[in-house]
Amino acid sequence: MKSTAEYPFLFLDNYFENQIQKDLKEFYTNITEELYFNNIEEIDKVRHIIKVPNLHHKEETQANYITFSFEGTIKTKLRTEINITKRFIESEFQKRFADKKETTGYADFLRIKLKQYYTDRNIEEFPFLTKYFDEITSLIDQYSKQVIAAQNEYNLSFNLLADTTEEQLTKVEKLHLLLTEIPAVIKCNKTDFINAFTGKEIKEGIYWLITGKNKFTSKISLFYFIEELIKKRYLKSNIITDLSRYIKYVFRDNLGNELKNLKQSKSTYSKNVTQKERIDTIISSL
Repeated sequence: MKSTAEYPFLFLDNYFENQIQKDLKEFYTNITEELYFNNIEEIDKVRHIIKVPNLHHKEETQANYITFSFEGTIKTKLRTEINITKRFIESEFQKRFADKKETTGYADFLRIKLKQYYTDRNIEEFPFLTKYFDEITSLIDQYSKQVIAAQNEYNLSFNLLADTTEEQLTKVEKLHLLLTEIPAVIKCNKTDFINAFTGKEIKEGIYWLITGKNKFTSKISLFYFIEELIKKRYLKSNIITDLSRYIKYVFRDNLGNELKNLKQSKSTYSKNVTQKERIDTIISSL
């Protein structure tokens, strides 16, 4: 039975339950009864290895014996099926990646399934199988780490401080209203704005519309805005050490492009902040 995207371990389940012992019997029969009948040097039924005299290829190999192993006999079959399983798993992770809980749940399901294989009776008899399970485990861990990394990236959204979730949402919506009053300071999807100030993933980011005399986005005014929110205790003060990364993740320039050279802009901080009074009024109105 072939594995599918819905059942990526279907081949393995069937193979270990119904076929592997048949293949083992065929391995012994093929070597001892058909190819080298009555001409066997050694049979290791623990490691499933058969050693026979090298009667026909001695000049080519310069060896007195040829060794056959059950592992080598089924290697191609297992490699093909394990690769199919891994491709299905990767595909299913990609489908779920946008939903972190679903991705984590899928990874947990796969690990539970693999734990059954690691403790299966076949592992005792065929310990070489472990390396195939290890490959799949490594793949799952790789995707899990990517999820954690993505979650850490999303944690670069701001989190407006409040006593309750309801109070936080009310404050965020009010801040959005104040910033979008004409002439608007920002431009963005309201949902993106709420996510940006409640520690969630954002899609397009917030366009910062304040520009300086040179008509370029005023990054200094943006730093001032966030730092004032921190000073007024609307944001945690510990983000100040990594403020450029937070701003880069959440905000865009007035044209929607990624903000560049943020650290340099922060180092040239000035008291002459463009639209300082407007920003002060917005924050004082929260």
